[in-house]
Parts: sequence; structure tokens; C-alpha cells
Amino acid sequence: MARLESPDFQRAFVALSYVCGRRDAELLDPIRPEHDLARGFVRRLAHPERAERAEVLSRELTRLASALAARIIK
Repeated sequence: MARLESPDFQRAFVALSYVCGRRDAELLDPIRPEHDLARGFVRRLAHPERAERAEVLSRELTRLASALAARIIK
């Protein structure tokens, strides 16, 4: 089971929250304490260029999908 303190869990939570429409500080509201990696991810998701935000989100969602697929196959 994932722990809320886990950087991987926090990044996945932020990515899915972003997809659901949360933005900026809202992305970390439910997470205490936030891991540095999660804060950095939120900063990258706030990039002014849409293409950059899409790239950042795509990489994280790909990582998350791979992790889920690996767990399902086992």
C-alpha cells in the first residue's frame, strides 16, 4: 500500500489531481508534508508554455501507467 509520504505517491496524486482540474497550490493542499519532488513537479506543471506542461504531465502519467501495469501483471 502506498504511503502519503512517498514521493512516488505524491507525484501520482498531483498528476491525477491536475488531470481532474486542480491547479497550482491546490495540487498539494491534501498532502502534508510535501516532498521536494512533489513541489518541483507542481512548479513544472505551472510552466507558462502549454507544450512544456503537457510534456511534464505526459512523462508522469506514463510512469504511473507503467507502475500500475507492472502491478496488475504480477
